Amino acid sequence: MILRKSFSKSVAFTAQATLLSCLIANAQTHVFTTPTKGWESVGKVTVPLSKQQTITTSPGDGVLVHASERKGRPEDLVTASAYGDIELAFDYLLAEGAEATLYLHGIYPVTLADSRGVATPTALTNGAVADYPPRQQVGRAPGLWQRLHIQFRAPRFDSQGHQTAPARLLRATLNGVTIHEDVQLQAPERANGEAEAPVRFAVSRGAVALKDFTINELPELTDRRERNGADPILVAAQVNTTLRSFMDIPDGPRVVHAISVGHPEQVHYTYDLDKGNLFQVWRGGFLDATPMWNNRGNGTSRVLGSPIHFGVPNLVVGKLEGTEDRWPTDTAGTGYKPNGYVLDAQDLPTFRYRIYNQQVEDAIRPLPNGEGFTRTLTITGNTDGLYLRLAMAPTIVDQGKGVFLIGDNAWYLKVDESGKGKPFIRDQQDGKELLVPVTRAIRYSIIF
Repeated sequence: MILRKSFSKSVAFTAQATLLSCLIANAQTHVFTTPTKGWESVGKVTVPLSKQQTITTSPGDGVLVHASERKGRPEDLVTASAYGDIELAFDYLLAEGAEATLYLHGIYPVTLADSRGVATPTALTNGAVADYPPRQQVGRAPGLWQRLHIQFRAPRFDSQGHQTAPARLLRATLNGVTIHEDVQLQAPERANGEAEAPVRFAVSRGAVALKDFTINELPELTDRRERNGADPILVAAQVNTTLRSFMDIPDGPRVVHAISVGHPEQVHYTYDLDKGNLFQVWRGGFLDATPMWNNRGNGTSRVLGSPIHFGVPNLVVGKLEGTEDRWPTDTAGTGYKPNGYVLDAQDLPTFRYRIYNQQVEDAIRPLPNGEGFTRTLTITGNTDGLYLRLAMAPTIVDQGKGVFLIGDNAWYLKVDESGKGKPFIRDQQDGKELLVPVTRAIRYSIIF
């Protein structure tokens, strides 16, 4: 389902009909009006990591895509209804170099752009509104789905059409992170002075996809912000930074021997010293240490940016008698023993531990332009029967040449070096696993 009806002025189209037939058949049940030149409804979209300017599609419904500029730029999408105060949310996916604009009330621009390599946000960064840069750069890499959620209050006018109150962006979150809050928006000169207006979506360049577009009536008092009375204690990563703390996993356990590593490239990760594995990465701000250091504290810190979680921490190295054996769920019988970590000249840690009587060194380093991380595991000793679990997710797609798309276009994994071992995907009860036989050194990249 791409768009959902939520109240009398909301409109939706179903996955049982194509976009065009839905538009023609029932003008009361679609969000966007015709024309729709340059857009099509498809079942799925992907962006090959080796060709990131291109969106490939699969037949079906549920995703609205502009995949090619061979016939010129697509026409703007405009909602069939006009709106005043709204709560709006949708998922979008950008190919490399793509840029689009969402116009609230038809005139207030929200920038959607490929902003890789941007550490300090500007008014042109993904998520910028009018002349206001987002608080953080939390955009995803080309080819990955992103989620934008907006609460917007329309301008007010008197009976003569004179504005009595400006439009306000009460709140905007991108990929789960607040990037704007209570922003007054200045209307451009072409403003029409109407209390209600359509929402418009325009593509400036590149390939773009949309799904799950919803427009709801704005809840009352949505601009009242909750305050807990504590001044936040935020930890920046202007240089390579490490911080030990507890870390809570959403809907999961508390990791009590966690170490978070931050970088000036504004990509960061958390590592579980009890299992010898990283369990989350994120882009944006580093850490909120308020729960740990305010008053007596509870020892926990929180991610400031937009995280990608890899599930409950588990071993990355396991011994299997056969490739159908289940992955070990704990360290029992493995002889796992952490040996801490060492910092290099740039204060970047390499983690060390022993498992199955073999020594492991685990080095995680930021990729150029903050695109993600490269991870190198070096195993000294006998590697017979040992495997490395690279990823686990509901879906894993092999894009060829060592590249894998993880989850619902959530992140990429690229195997850079695996010796004679060849990665393979296997089915498990709770989804897919990507494994590779252990050789002396394995290096792969996490791109998000």
